[in-house]
Amino acid sequence: MKVDGIAAKHIRANDEMTIHSHQLIRELIEYQARLKDDEIHKQLLKKLVLDYSSAERKLIDLNQLKNKFLGIAAHDLRNPLTSIRGFSEMLLEDGETLTEDQREMIGIIHEASENMLSLVNDLLDVSVIESGRLDLQIQKHPLKQLIEERCKILKVTADKKNIAIKAKLSDTGESDFDRNRMAQVIDNIIGNAIKFSPFESTITVGLKKIARGLEMQISDQGPGMSGEDKSKLFGDFQRLSAQPTGGEKSTGLGLAIVKKVIQAHKGEIRVESTLGKGTTFIIIIPSEV
Repeated sequence: MKVDGIAAKHIRANDEMTIHSHQLIRELIEYQARLKDDEIHKQLLKKLVLDYSSAERKLIDLNQLKNKFLGIAAHDLRNPLTSIRGFSEMLLEDGETLTEDQREMIGIIHEASENMLSLVNDLLDVSVIESGRLDLQIQKHPLKQLIEERCKILKVTADKKNIAIKAKLSDTGESDFDRNRMAQVIDNIIGNAIKFSPFESTITVGLKKIARGLEMQISDQGPGMSGEDKSKLFGDFQRLSAQPTGGEKSTGLGLAIVKKVIQAHKGEIRVESTLGKGTTFIIIIPSEV
């Protein structure tokens, strides 16, 4: 009986060793399989990264090529369009020798050339900005004075629709910014406010110092914007649901350029708007650009 008991213990021990060996072998196989899977995943991930990098590089190269051709085409178009606009202005000023039909036709030519020239100038700006060649001429200027100057110029357009431009500007002293580019920003936003505001309404322009720098606000009494319009507001060639109230034209590039110019100043721009309650653009220019 004692011998049988010892034999039974050996048998159980052998069985346990066999089971343990099988378990170790199974775990080893599973481990090898996981290592193989990890290696396959790493190779796939590496291939995806390489493919993505290659595709991204191709897109960058194509975008640069697009900007180059866009800049060349726009530059070549600007001179003849400027001439057409200038000659049509000269003809319109000579009112004595023109018939009514001739004056109407030349007026159409003049308006079309102005619209095309505006589009060409916007395309040139987009080409410069997207190609990374936007070199800001940062100097110290009084922003309050610049806003006042642009408001006086834009008042001529606003008066045609009996729109008042009211400026509430704090004296913020001098600050660092590119004067020409900032004038472009002001013209675009106030110009848009004039386009989309009803006749005999008011546009309010504000300027004040804040902790981060300067804050400019431009508010109108226009139709406001839906959430969908706000989401595509700063995109290229975007058309919003609201229509200009005086039949004005728009290239759909102005606000896209504005945002890129503000970002180049390390600033930010946002919009607050509710349908039927007007729109406010808020621009923040930091103390150090």
